[in-house]
Amino acid sequence: MAEAWIEEMKRVFYIAEKDVKIYFFKGPNLTFGLLLPVVLYVAFSIGRTVESAFVIPGLVAMAAFFGAGAIQAVSLPLERRTGTFKMLLTAPTSLSTIIFGKTLAGFFFGTFLSVVYTLIMLPFSPLPNLLPFFLAILVSSLMFSVFGLLLSVPFQDIPDAMPPATVVRIAMVFICGVFTPIETMPASLQTVAYALPLTYSVDALRQAMSGSLNNQMFLIDLAVQIFYSFVFLFATIKLLKKTIE
Repeated sequence: MAEAWIEEMKRVFYIAEKDVKIYFFKGPNLTFGLLLPVVLYVAFSIGRTVESAFVIPGLVAMAAFFGAGAIQAVSLPLERRTGTFKMLLTAPTSLSTIIFGKTLAGFFFGTFLSVVYTLIMLPFSPLPNLLPFFLAILVSSLMFSVFGLLLSVPFQDIPDAMPPATVVRIAMVFICGVFTPIETMPASLQTVAYALPLTYSVDALRQAMSGSLNNQMFLIDLAVQIFYSFVFLFATIKLLKKTIE
């Protein structure tokens, strides 16, 4: 039993390693992941005064959001179009193992970009709760990686997958409190915001960056993200099985 589990974990890491090398850690993707959050922030903040303690968690959350999930809209549809995904399915491995491997690749990339942002921002603002902040990055990157896969499942090619995935992500950025406090939004938008996963990533990072960490709220934010991760993972596997039957 233990040997079988170890073999499955090896397959997960091999698939993640393949995706990391082919899709994620490339110059254009690194540039995209690092620059897009800054571009969105600059576009929104022109003419406004925003405190660094409010901005930095939002930028780190966006780095995880776009880094962990955006490339998933490329990797899975591309492999389905070229037939390499079918080759993976014919290998002695399960669909769940393939999804876990792809999720792990996005998780690594999202975590990497978020840590880079954190290191860049540290000189501009103190980080009193380093371990909770890093834990929030890990949980957020995992959730966004699975979310990115879920968004890409219905599509067989990159041009079909990118527009809807981009619209969903940009809409979430402006609704989920990245730039504007949710409390200042209309009640209807607040309801939508609290139903979206990015909200809890941003709040967890802000809690961790706060000098007075609210442990209960922080744990709730993490728990909601873990719950979303399982829901997205289950939905991804179920929907993908239907599309390949």
